[in-house]
This record gives sequence, C-alpha cells and structure tokens, in this order.
Amino acid sequence: MTLLYPRLLRHRAKILAAEYKELNPLDLHNRWALADESAVFVATGGTRVDRDKLQFLRDIVIDLAKESGFPEPPDSRQKVTFDLNLAVALHKEMRIAPAEAAAGDVWAFLALIVLPDVAHWRYPRPPADRVLGSDLTRHVLGRMWWRAHLVYSPADSEPYAALHVLGEAAFDQIYARRAALGGSPHLIKSILRVWRRMDLKGMTERDILRDFLKRLLRLAPFVVFEALDESALDEELVEIAKETVVGVLSAGGQISVEEAAIHAARVFGGSRSPAP
Repeated sequence: MTLLYPRLLRHRAKILAAEYKELNPLDLHNRWALADESAVFVATGGTRVDRDKLQFLRDIVIDLAKESGFPEPPDSRQKVTFDLNLAVALHKEMRIAPAEAAAGDVWAFLALIVLPDVAHWRYPRPPADRVLGSDLTRHVLGRMWWRAHLVYSPADSEPYAALHVLGEAAFDQIYARRAALGGSPHLIKSILRVWRRMDLKGMTERDILRDFLKRLLRLAPFVVFEALDESALDEELVEIAKETVVGVLSAGGQISVEEAAIHAARVFGGSRSPAP
C-alpha cells in the first residue's frame, strides 16, 4: 500500500527557505514539525501518511545523520555515507508511489517542515532548489529517493547494491536526461550493469559517460528499451559503450580509430567484477 504525503504550498515554502537559509542545524533543531497549516494533500484519494509515520521517518533520518557527525559539519566521506544510507532508508520506508515522488512540493514539506535541521546540515545555506523541490536532481532528499528507486532490484540479494556503481555527479547526468532515459528503471539498471564491467583506468569517466548518454539519446527515438529483455539490452549497451570509447579516444587524433578499438575491447576485460 502506497502513501500520500502532504505538499507544502509554494508561497509558504519560499518564505521558509529564505528564513532558514542563514540558520544552522542547531537553530533549526527546535523548528521541525509533523504538520503545517500550509501543507495540503492532493484530492486524488488514497491513504494519507499519519503523524506516527512521519515521526518514524524523521527518527530514522536523524539517526543516520548522527552516524555521520550531525550536528557537526560532515566531511566528504560522511556526506557520501549519509547520502547512500538515506537513499535506501527513504525508498524502503516511505512507501510513496513514483507519481507522488515526482511532486517537488512533497519533498519541500519534508525538507522544510519535518527535517529542516538535517537538510541545512547536509547543505549549509542551501540554494533554493536543495530544499524547494524545484529540481529533483538537486533536492537534498528527493534526489536520493529517485536514485534508489531507479537502481532497486528486488530479486537481488542486495537490492540497492548498484547505488555504489556511479558517484552522485555521474548519476545526475543520467537522471537529468530522465525524459528520455532516466525514467526507465529497466534501462538505468542495464547502464549500471554495463558500467560495472568497464575498466576505465586512464580515462575520464565523466567524459565517457557524457558521450555514452548522447549516443543513447540519439538512439532512443528508434528503440523501445523496455521491449528488450535484460540480456539483449545489456549487449546493445556494451556495443554503444565500445563505440563511445573509440570515439572519445580517437577524437583528439592522438591515436587511430583502430588503436582505439583495441583499447575499447580491453575496457571490458579489465578488473571490474562482472554484473551478477
């Protein structure tokens, strides 16, 4: 059973975002709440989340933040650890449907009403999109729920293992193209399986991924990725990945296309473990 979450009206959200921007986590630790008079539920029917569930979610996230040093500023390692643990916790516990999770106002309610102290601990003096939900690729909470949702494989012994394949910046490249690519968990999981097999030592992963996604976008109008089974889709993406490596390595003219093709073949014979 999925749950409906309150949506914070935009005018109220903008006021709070501006008011809270200069405050620190300890200032905000006494300003959180489980409800707000400017929060509403959509009139579509469904089970509304109750206060006990919101309190449960807050307790979980607070505990994760404390494990990463809250309320002291987290270092880079603590940020990564918190984000990945947060992604799993939100996806497991919220019981929210993707259509509901696509609403930025839901995430604004959680970041500015239920968890303002954690939101401003993770991103001190945050730009508005980190808390308002105007861009879900950047929202402190929403981006991590979506990251977990797109890699979730319930049949695997570790359903969220693919969270560790790409870093945040790389994953955001995929999600930013969600209209054509990022909205398909089937495709995202295949990208991550293929990426896990690649040994990109000596190359810039960001550049390879950017070119790879451009090639996928050009192909998207002509291929129904969802219609391909897992094996066929992986094979297709492997070929695109090889073409990408050849294109990137030979673009500067320092090596020939033939030499780049040999290197591309080696990319899939490297040390990374094959996908399970």
